[in-house]
Parts: sequence; structure tokens; C-alpha cells
Amino acid sequence: MNKTVFVILGPTCTGKTSLALQLCTKFNGEILSSDSRQVVKYMDVGTGKIPVGSDFVIDKKNDCWKVNGITIWGYDLIEPDKFFSGYEFLMYAREVINNIKGKNLFIVGGTGFYIDLVTNRAEVSGVKPDIDLRNRLENYTLEQLCYELEKLNKSKLQNIDQKNKNRLIRAIEIEYAQLTRETNNFKKKTDKKEYKFIGLTASRESLYLFADKWVDTIWEDLLQEVRKLKHLGFYDSFRLNGIIYKSAKSFLDNSLSENEAKQQAKYDLHSYIRRQQTWFKRNLDIKWFDTQVSGYRQNVEDFVELHGG
Repeated sequence: MNKTVFVILGPTCTGKTSLALQLCTKFNGEILSSDSRQVVKYMDVGTGKIPVGSDFVIDKKNDCWKVNGITIWGYDLIEPDKFFSGYEFLMYAREVINNIKGKNLFIVGGTGFYIDLVTNRAEVSGVKPDIDLRNRLENYTLEQLCYELEKLNKSKLQNIDQKNKNRLIRAIEIEYAQLTRETNNFKKKTDKKEYKFIGLTASRESLYLFADKWVDTIWEDLLQEVRKLKHLGFYDSFRLNGIIYKSAKSFLDNSLSENEAKQQAKYDLHSYIRRQQTWFKRNLDIKWFDTQVSGYRQNVEDFVELHGG
């Protein structure tokens, strides 16, 4: 793999994957998805694995996807009822990075924490997954998980999203490991790669419009996907209580009308966009490209070529 690794990031619905596929075609590259939702099997539509508005030839391999012949790593790593920590993602990503030879790598995604881990801008605890503990905690309610974490570390509870079951369970897992001294202090490994950050953005109003259009475009396919997940036995998985999917599920359960469900999904995406923008503002190394500017893709190509693509 070339010394320079390109990272394409930005809010949802800005065309990151579509751009990355274009760049991979020109610069002989492969993609590593850095999205915490795209690691989940059977959840393709609502996680944006497939760019809309174009025809793509997709071949789902056991360990990767091939889209128009371009390899995408990081899709379909776990079942919908399983957890996947930052530690697990980093271990996976490092293996992918070390195995890519003679090609450019484009890390693509909107999960800022994953991107920070891979590019050595953040550290993980090094606590390995405790499957038995996870299985036990999976049956807990949010209230029970909060109570459990409060007993272990009250300050951590106060600084965590108390409605995010996955994060609560991971926090409890880390606290238990520290109590039992099973923590393997995981330090950042220095590497000789240089990371170039390509950020896609637009005005907030435009980003909201992109998201709204995307919801309208994928809606019927999303409903079909949720029905399939129900058939596979994952309807009660915490994954279906996440952004986009909970709205489709509420409609199928007759809890919301179709218009109400779609509007909820759009509002949730607007909130998600704001959170993503806040996260990425911390990284001053990002070269931003406005997707509303004519010829921005050519400008990105020029940037990649300038930096060794």
C-alpha cells in the first residue's frame, strides 16, 4: 500500500462512497468503510452502503464487497444482534491496512470516532470484548444499564449517551475489566503512513435537503429491508431502534403514519448531521470541498494526485 492514505469524511448524504469509487477507479484504490452502522449484515439500504441514483454491479464476497470491481472492506462484519466496539473495529482496520499491497487506500465514512482511531488521533481502552457479559447485559433495560454503570463509575454515566444501549454496555464492559485488572493497555502504534483528510460539505440547509431527498428515495426499499430483518428474527434487535430504522419500524407497527415516520427519519438525520459537523470541526487537518461548487470532484482528484495518489 502507498505511504499516503486518503480519508474521505463528512456528514451523511454528501456522496462520500460515490466519490471514493470514482477515485479508486482513477487511482487504483480500495475502500475501507469507517461507519459504525455499515459493519452490520442485512442492513444495506438504511446505512447507505449502496449509493443511490446510479447503477452499480455489486458482488458480496465473504470478507468484502466488490462494487463495479472496486473492493470495499468493512461491510457486513457482524450480525444485527451483536455489538462491535471501537477496539474491534481498530483491530479489523489494521489487518486490512497491513494486507493491502500496491494500491491506494481510501478510508470512507461518517463515524468520526472510527476515523480518529484508525488515523491515530484517538486511543482505545484495549479491553477485549466479554461475550458472556454482553449476552447478560443485552437483556437489561436502559434504566438497569444506567444503574449498573452508576455503581461502577458515576462520572462516566454522567458523560455518556444514556439512550445508547451499545455504548452503555461497552462502558460497563470496560469498567468490569478494569476492576478485574484484565485491561490490556492499548497504546497507539506509530506508523509511517501519512493521512490526508478530504472533507465533503455543503450549507446546512443543503445538507438537510440531501438527507430529506435520500429518505424519500430509499423509503420503499427500507421498508422491504426491515421486513426482511423481521423475517430473519432481528426485529427486536437494538439496531432497529437506531436512526432511520426506528422510523420504518414505527410505521410498520402502525405507531406512526407514513408521513410521520418519514418526517421523524428526516429530523433524526438533521440531528445526526449536526453531531457529525461538531465532531469533524475538531480536526483542523481536513481539506474541505463544497459539493455544491461546480467541478468539486475534479478538485478532489487534483488534491489526491498532488499528494501521491
